[in-house]
Amino acid sequence: MKVAKVLGPIEVISEATKEPQLRRVAILERDDGHFTFAEEYLYTSEYEGEIIAQRWARLWTAGIYDNLDKAEAEGRLFLQRHK
Repeated sequence: MKVAKVLGPIEVISEATKEPQLRRVAILERDDGHFTFAEEYLYTSEYEGEIIAQRWARLWTAGIYDNLDKAEAEGRLFLQRHK
């Protein structure tokens, strides 16, 4: 899968740590030409206060859509529910 579009990021409170965390929705083009969307969070690895790695990590994917617009619309609805 490859990233076709990114929505966000937004700040949410992590259920695990109860700390603010950046989340976004990535619209992904699947290998079969269909689309899906995925929730991602900004992963940061620190050592003694210095950031040593930072990247977007995928939590899950949802749905199979026949075009980018439908997947994007569903991704936007997801973000609106979590603001």
